[in-house]
Amino acid sequence: MGIFHGPGGLLAVLDRVLPQRRTKASPTAHALVGAAGRVVTPIPRGGYGEVLFSVRGRPLKYAARARTPLAFGAQVRVSAALSPSAIEVAHLGPAADGCP
Repeated sequence: MGIFHGPGGLLAVLDRVLPQRRTKASPTAHALVGAAGRVVTPIPRGGYGEVLFSVRGRPLKYAARARTPLAFGAQVRVSAALSPSAIEVAHLGPAADGCP
């Protein structure tokens, strides 16, 4: 039996030989407070939608709720973290709850 056969085979060898790539973890919802994004799944009154952000060049989506319903494409800013994976957002506009 050669080096590339047996349990794991080539994958086991490569895992031992190649350096491990370290990936940066996605930011928590708390780290996004103040960040701007856009609605990609409409946020209904009293419910959740989704907001897309670009973090270090990577697209990230978070579950989001808002005080008022928000349509697809609305520009928003994170006003609070609700859980590690859910946020509250405010619409960016003339009356955007104090957001610029």
